[in-house]
Amino acid sequence: MKKLVIMTVVFAAMSAAAYGQAGLAEARGDSCIDVHDTFHALRYYAEAVACDSSAALQKKIARCHYMRGDYRRCVDTMLPVAGFMGDSLSLEQMRWVFESYRRLDDHEQMVAWGRAILRRCPMDGEVTAAVAAVYNTDDAYLPSSARELTDEYLKADSTCIPVLRQNADAQFLMKDFGKAIAAYNKLLALGDSTYNTVYSLGMSYMQAKQDSLARLWLLKAAEMKGMKDAGCLYRLGMVCVEMDSVGEGIMFLEMANLLMQPDGRVVYIVKRALGEAYYKRGSYWNAIYAWTDALRHNRSSMATVFNVAQTYGLVGQHDKEKQFYRSFLSMAALAERNAELDQMVRQAEAVVGVKEDFKGCIIGLPID
Repeated sequence: MKKLVIMTVVFAAMSAAAYGQAGLAEARGDSCIDVHDTFHALRYYAEAVACDSSAALQKKIARCHYMRGDYRRCVDTMLPVAGFMGDSLSLEQMRWVFESYRRLDDHEQMVAWGRAILRRCPMDGEVTAAVAAVYNTDDAYLPSSARELTDEYLKADSTCIPVLRQNADAQFLMKDFGKAIAAYNKLLALGDSTYNTVYSLGMSYMQAKQDSLARLWLLKAAEMKGMKDAGCLYRLGMVCVEMDSVGEGIMFLEMANLLMQPDGRVVYIVKRALGEAYYKRGSYWNAIYAWTDALRHNRSSMATVFNVAQTYGLVGQHDKEKQFYRSFLSMAALAERNAELDQMVRQAEAVVGVKEDFKGCIIGLPID
């Protein structure tokens, strides 16, 4: 019996010593964290965890991983001690998990943890905006969810710029351009004169068919990018053409074209628009050159083939006119018919003079 008592005392002493060492190692780790030395903190916490695998220590280790940008380890370490959706975590610790998922681009978990944070802190504008951004950009979600979330926040705080940005984008994506315009203008009034706000306001005015205001803000956006943003220049050019400022529109479209040269799909879009601008101006040869160049990047556009044929007729090149019309008719024979297409077919057949059976074959375009 005496021997058993002695052994118990010895084991107790050894355990106390071990926990004392663990406590000392943990304290040293804490001191390292105080000076943001996560490298040595992890070493000390590893010593401590051998004797103490408590939730509190695991959370400290997870924090180290987060501070070091090791987001997967942060999540893997934190989740076993987090409870259901962070019930056992402080708000700061929940934010580590949320931000880790954000950096890992895991939108599903990011939304789940963001929503959990907002149940505790509904006035967290940063998290509200981050979750809304996922709703606005990830096809798995709907912009209506972003609008609902941000509308609720803005009832209490209508001046939070990140939340208002997502609200404006949601309105735009839902095609409620009047509300989008109001939101983007409010952002400007709050001092948010960033490129995205200026450009999005111009795009909203463009969609709302307020061309003069669209031109104003798209031009401001283009100037902010040093006239080097091809997408902005393209839309600015389209607005100018729509306003009958055709020369100006052609200038911006040509600038966009030079910037877009490596991307054939985009070059086609810009060249097609240039053709329409030149045609509207009465510069028929330039229209032909632009449209045929567009067709080099996309030979399946019936409307563009038809436009080239029609324009060759206007400049008196009737052989070319008939060649392009025949190509158009061979494409139209395979297309689903509608009233507009039927009218184009009748016009082409009137020029070609013979109604042909193309037997499912498309006549090649007479271009290089």
